[in-house]
Amino acid sequence: MNTQDAYNHFKTAIYCTAGCLDSDEKQLARELDFFQKHIRLSKMYIENHRGDISLDRDRLLELKHFYESRGIETAGGITPTLGDAYRPGYNRLFGGICYTDRPSRAKFQKAVETAASVFDEIIFDDFFFTNCGCDDCLSAKGERTWEQFRLELMTEVSENLIRKPAKAINPDVKLVIKYPNWNEAYQASGYNTESQPSLFDGVYTGTETRDPAISQQHIPRYASYSLLRWMERLATGRNGGGWFDNLDCTYIDYYLEQANLTVFGKAKELTLFCYSLLKDSVYLPPLGFQLEKLDALAGGLASPVGALVYEPHHAKGEDHLYDYAGMLGIPLELTPHFPLKQEGPLFITANAARDERVIQKMKAYLREGGEIIMTSGFIAQMTGKGIEEFTTLRGTGKTMAVNRFAVETSSCTFDQFASSEEPICYPIFDYSTNGTWQSIVAMNGQNNIPILMYDNYSKGKIYSLIVPDNYADLWKLPAPVLNRLRSVFAGNLLRYRIEGPASVGLFTYDNEAFILENFAQVPQTWSIAIPSGTALQTAAGSSPAAVKTAVLETGDIIYTIRLAPSAWAAYRLEAD
Repeated sequence: MNTQDAYNHFKTAIYCTAGCLDSDEKQLARELDFFQKHIRLSKMYIENHRGDISLDRDRLLELKHFYESRGIETAGGITPTLGDAYRPGYNRLFGGICYTDRPSRAKFQKAVETAASVFDEIIFDDFFFTNCGCDDCLSAKGERTWEQFRLELMTEVSENLIRKPAKAINPDVKLVIKYPNWNEAYQASGYNTESQPSLFDGVYTGTETRDPAISQQHIPRYASYSLLRWMERLATGRNGGGWFDNLDCTYIDYYLEQANLTVFGKAKELTLFCYSLLKDSVYLPPLGFQLEKLDALAGGLASPVGALVYEPHHAKGEDHLYDYAGMLGIPLELTPHFPLKQEGPLFITANAARDERVIQKMKAYLREGGEIIMTSGFIAQMTGKGIEEFTTLRGTGKTMAVNRFAVETSSCTFDQFASSEEPICYPIFDYSTNGTWQSIVAMNGQNNIPILMYDNYSKGKIYSLIVPDNYADLWKLPAPVLNRLRSVFAGNLLRYRIEGPASVGLFTYDNEAFILENFAQVPQTWSIAIPSGTALQTAAGSSPAAVKTAVLETGDIIYTIRLAPSAWAAYRLEAD
């Protein structure tokens, strides 16, 4: 491929399932013309096995030659599923393979060996898990939990059915494991982010979020960004890219948004699933238009920054809470590693309770002057396990519906009051007056309950964020409450601040570039405050420009930005 035929800052690839390419060369050529008319296609992943369909080596070589002769890279792909003929008598969700069954193991290994004999790169689609509960699996599990059994089993499968046989046939083959978007359920079906990355040559990230309201996965749209960042810190430099599709995308904007967030997360490659869904589809023309803008933008984005979110391996508890928080306009950077040094505010949810040493790590972080924001779910998980060291907050088991809020105090009375349009149900936490202090409270009649509290510990500060029963209700919080939360999470990371409603993504970079994206289904407006002596420059590929509206007594310069639904705009802070 000529360099002018590719995007400058990322590659685009299409994943072809084993049943996608059952056409003659003339038909394949017509379909390729459609793809290349609308996007700058760099690569094709050609799958040789899925369920009951397996392509033989000769057909794979034909397809490989077809695309490579037209300047398109090729790689192999495998979806580890088998049809009903394997493991008869037992039900398996989505055709997941029983890896205690010898014929099933042999069939899968043969698919791996076939792919390795043709391609120098193979990616494994996100059905590389097991959910089998047959009698043999029960026997092999023994006294272990399903989680322990499946994590260990899939590590063994990665080594003995993939790595060893593939490398025996093609020592140079690059093996890539694609992790799906449902990260907080990995451990239940055997995805092992501790052991598998060292057995594979690369990882890949599922960035498909689709429409959470109507799909069974109900994953917040911010996850198209956050999981990519977690994977980058999991396998720095080996995260191949992001993979998304058009399934359950109620609006074309939701499809395009997946591309936006994948590029915002600095993906090196965008893989579009899949060939048969996209050929002759309405999704490709607008995607091509969007990718041109995103390519222009990507050149001006340095390394992402944000409040660190500690999400350890095999974690669950407050599933995807950080993604709901990310849609409050709070920049976040997920990591599987507890930071060894103070890197700005650290967000800890109930998921962090998976780490048995988390309390000791928090103490060390605070002693170095760090700031931690921990959730009510984490407090509940760690009650009686050391959380008493940090705060007097204790859950009561009661809840309260509220729609009035108050923010900060100068003395006894709160400084600012605001209301949400709808009631929000919060758990009630008790605390010791003057032992723990209020930053945000919610009011009902003559009572108020804590929403954001803080305690001092050594040289550091620890905030406690009470989370509503329905995480999505966070987006109903009024702007003054959101603005306070943003200031706590931003700490000293940013020289600018965003004020306004929720349902917004704020993506920030260490060259003082930032992006706003409107997640709401209505137009919304925010103000951007920048310090005196600076100016707001609109980034390449972006529109509209922000409008300068005021200069405060502090010297801060205020801009206003209004965005249509699913629209984004990017800026960079520069010396005036």
